[in-house]
Formats: sequence, structure tokens, C-alpha cells
Amino acid sequence: MQISTAIKFGFFSLFCLFGLTNSSFAYKELMIEERGGHAIRVIKVGLDGEHFVVASPAGLGGATTEELAQKVGGDTAINGAFFCPDDYSNCKINGKRTTHTISERVFLGDGKTRSTFRGDTSIRAIFSFDKEGNPFFVQKNSGEHDIGLWSDINKDKLDEIYFGIGNFPVLLLEGEDVVPTYNQYIDNKMKGASKRNFICSTQDGKTVYMGVVGGISIPKLPAYLKKYLNCRNALSLDAGASTAMVYDGNTLDRSPRTRVMDAFVVLTRDQYIKLTGLTPTPKQGEKTEGYQGFIPSSEDQNQLKFFLGLIDAIYEKYGKTKYQTALIKLFRGEMSKPDLPIAKKWLYNQIL
Repeated sequence: MQISTAIKFGFFSLFCLFGLTNSSFAYKELMIEERGGHAIRVIKVGLDGEHFVVASPAGLGGATTEELAQKVGGDTAINGAFFCPDDYSNCKINGKRTTHTISERVFLGDGKTRSTFRGDTSIRAIFSFDKEGNPFFVQKNSGEHDIGLWSDINKDKLDEIYFGIGNFPVLLLEGEDVVPTYNQYIDNKMKGASKRNFICSTQDGKTVYMGVVGGISIPKLPAYLKKYLNCRNALSLDAGASTAMVYDGNTLDRSPRTRVMDAFVVLTRDQYIKLTGLTPTPKQGEKTEGYQGFIPSSEDQNQLKFFLGLIDAIYEKYGKTKYQTALIKLFRGEMSKPDLPIAKKWLYNQIL
């Protein structure tokens, strides 16, 4: 579907009016754009001692991602690895209740409580954070219960996990694509192109990305994350019916399964201290405020308000169904341009 030249001109003529400002505070940001031919909706978190990522587990019956964020005092989150409780106490196979005594997930929702069954993580690796907020992988797989990635990476650091969620497949392990080790478990559904959820840390361990990449298979996801987000360690999260994302209290994604068992949540330093009772060591280094350093002025905000009003007018006159998909593709395509000024990226991102 094409948008008329007049509408395009009316939209993009506004973008040259923005400036660029730098400051020095912590940041988290939402990236809604197209990279490498795939649409992404990703939360970027700078681990600079001012923002932290924690795990929030649900009780029996699950909870919405919004509820899981609020449970630990936050308002920004993505779904984790939807699963039954660790002991499978309210799950049924062939109509019968079953239990499972091997820990498939380790999460510490309050920084204290551990999974009851945690002696062997099996084929699942735990995407973990220590009490200072530093990310690391932990896996302790004896190979007695499942084959797959037989890794014992950081197995002696189980007691250093302060927050974490385990799942499989591991996508990247110290920069290496390890999905082929799970070949027995990679079914046709996982080989097909679809929305894929993930969490990863970058080469320097100073940034975490978590979110969704559209139209990609599990086998192709590791190379994509390494190339376009500079990921070094990455874990697949539950997708499909479990997909959910909340940013600053706004629900951006909601799939049919509204209640999940866990979520990764972003907290500010004050929220983290209130939750854990800890005072993390301040981290040195340059910090960024706003959207990648761009701080919009009141004039910028007024331009955004005008722009959103223009879009609403187009929807009202011509129909939202007719133009929404085309507009999304248009903005994402513009955001994929490598030389796009940061001010324009901010505006596109706010609109999306």
C-alpha cells in the first residue's frame, strides 16, 4: 500500500526543525525501528549504576506483565520464559497433575527467594544479574535429564545470582552461536520466520537489550543479534502467545496469553534500593540522558503533538485500517537509514 506524495511531504517536512543536546544522566530507551530488514521493538538499558534489570516471578495462576512490573516497583518490562511453577504443581500432562524436581528456571523475585529445585539447570541457562546489576550466564547441566547444550559455564556462581530467568535455547554464548547444539529440540515452528523474543548483553557487558525481532527464525536470530545489537550473550525468551511489553506504564504488546509466570523488569536505582535493601556501588563513566543523548525542547514536543494530530486526522478521514500498516512501514524504513539525524530518530520513535 502506498501513501500519497502529498501526505509524505506533509509528514517529513516537519523533521528538519529539531536540534541536538547532550547531558549526563542514566538512561533506558525504547527502540521501535527496522534494522537489517527486520522490524524490532526493543528496550535498551544502560547498566551504569542508575538502572537495573530484575526478575519478577508470578504466583500460582500467573500474572500480567503489568502486574509483574508493579510487583517489584517498576513500570517497564517484557515477558520472560512462560512456564509452570518450578514444581509443575498446577500443570497437567494428559489430564494428570505432574511434578518435576529439576530446576528449569531460577529467578529471585526479591533478591532472596530461590527456586526450590536448583541443583541442575538441565539444558536451560540462567540469564543472571548479580547484586551490583552485572549480567552473566549460569548453567549447570549434568546431562542426566536432557541433552542439548552441555555447558557448565559459571556453574559455581549459582549463589551469586541475585535475579535471573532460565530458558532455552541459548542463542549466543560468549559471542558464539550455540543454537546448533539444540538441534533435537528445534522444531519446524522454531525454524520458521516469526516474532522472536530475547534478552542479551553486549560485548562490554554495559548494555542490555530485551524485546522482539520480527520475521526471523531461531537459527538465524543469533547472527542477527550479534551484528545489529552487538550482543555477546543472548537467551531466547517465550514468544507467540506469551509476548508482552510494557514501557513507562504503557502496554505496547499484548498477546492472547495475558497471564505469564515471570518477567524481566527495569528499575531505577531508587526502586532497586527499595526492593532489595542494597546500595549498589556507583559506576564511573559517561552517562546519557534522553533518547540517545537527545533531549527534546518544548518546541519539539509541540511539533510532536502537531504531528500526532495530523496522523489522527488522516485516520479519521481515510480510515486507520487503510493507512496504519503503511505508516508503520514508512517510519521504520526511515529509521533504518544509517545517517538519520538523532532528532529525527527521536520523533519517529515517539510516533511509533
